[in-house]
Amino acid sequence: MIEEQARVASVQHDLAEIVVERQSACGGCAARSGCGTSLLSTWLPKRQLVFHLNNAIGARPGDRVVLGLDEAQLQRSSLLLYALPLVGLLFGAIGGEMAFSSLGFSAELGAVVTGLFGVVAALTYVRHLSSARFMAGDGGIRLLRVVSSSAALAPGGFDLPKVHVSERLGTSK
Repeated sequence: MIEEQARVASVQHDLAEIVVERQSACGGCAARSGCGTSLLSTWLPKRQLVFHLNNAIGARPGDRVVLGLDEAQLQRSSLLLYALPLVGLLFGAIGGEMAFSSLGFSAELGAVVTGLFGVVAALTYVRHLSSARFMAGDGGIRLLRVVSSSAALAPGGFDLPKVHVSERLGTSK
């Protein structure tokens, strides 16, 4: 189980709004002074991810909680995200090359056009599938436990710009 600490911003009925600050992995690296990735992380704004999760642990606004993500689900999602577009590219390119050459057009043009179409179609399907799973509550992210209860963090512990996960998936709250 992959774990990350977060803050509960608000609770409505059985849903908790959880705020996670994105962190760069560059903070602990010994080579961070000469690394381009570390330099880029200092230039880019830090943002927060906002999740709406089932509050099965009874967390209250201001609480620090631990979120958990199952490794097997992460592997399946990664495979879906990377393998399906690759398969779409390959089948699209092969099919386009065969179809265009049989019609007397440039086989290379057919491979490129239909290969790109295959990638776009696969990515659209992955986005739809991911959004549907997340909205059904099967995002794989769960509240595990309350680390500390602190009302001092409740209203404005973080003031970074928020990125709502449902907006990133192309759906609205």
